[in-house]
Amino acid sequence: MKKIFLIIAPLILLNQLTAQEITVSSTFSHSSYNKYQNNIGYEIGYNQTINSKNRLGFSYSQSFNNTDYNYLFSSDADGKDYYREVDPANQRLTFSVDYTFDILNSKKSNFFIGPKIGLNYFKINESVVESPINVNESYEYNSNYWENNKVGIGLLLKFQRKIFSGMISICLSTVPEIIFFSKPGLMGSSDPVMIGVINFNLGLTYNMKNNNKEIEKSE
Repeated sequence: MKKIFLIIAPLILLNQLTAQEITVSSTFSHSSYNKYQNNIGYEIGYNQTINSKNRLGFSYSQSFNNTDYNYLFSSDADGKDYYREVDPANQRLTFSVDYTFDILNSKKSNFFIGPKIGLNYFKINESVVESPINVNESYEYNSNYWENNKVGIGLLLKFQRKIFSGMISICLSTVPEIIFFSKPGLMGSSDPVMIGVINFNLGLTYNMKNNNKEIEKSE
C-alpha cells in the first residue's frame, strides 16, 4: 500500500499543477514466455495534452503471474532427459512513456493510437520440482532473482468514452509489444531473445482540466 501511495501522490500533485488526466486501470497480459504466461495487475498513468489531437502519457504498472507450467528438457550436464514442474509467483514492473494521436472527431469519444516504450523489471520467484525420465526420484529447489532493464516497444490502441460531465471517462486499451529479453547467442542461457506480449487494460480516467472549467463557469 505504501508503494502505491508513493506512485499516486506525485501524479496527483502533477495533475493539480497542469490540470490534465490521471488513469487507474486493471490489466491482463499474455506472453509467449512461460514464466509470464498470464499476468493480472494494475496500471496508474498520467496524460498531458500537447494539442487538441496529440497526447503524451506516462505510466507505471505491476502485474503478477501464478500460472503453473511444466516441460521436458535435456540436460547438457549429464545428457539425461528431465521433467520439470514449476510453481511461479513472478512479477513484472514496467515504467512506460507513450505519444498518441486521436483519430476520432468526437466530443464524447476518443480513439488514441501511437508508440509506447517501456522499461521492464521481472521478479522471478519459482518453486521447482524436476525428475529424470523413467527414474523414481525428484529434486526440489527455488529460483529467486531479478531480470532488470528490459526494453519493450509496442503500439498503444486506446478507446476513451466520457461518462460523467466530461470529468470521468471509461477507457479500454490494448498494447501488442515486443520485449528484448536476452542477448543473442548468450552461452548457457535458455531465455528467449525476445518475448511477444499482448496487454489489455480497462479503467477510469479523471480529467482535472474539465473539472477546472466547470468550477470557473459556476463562479
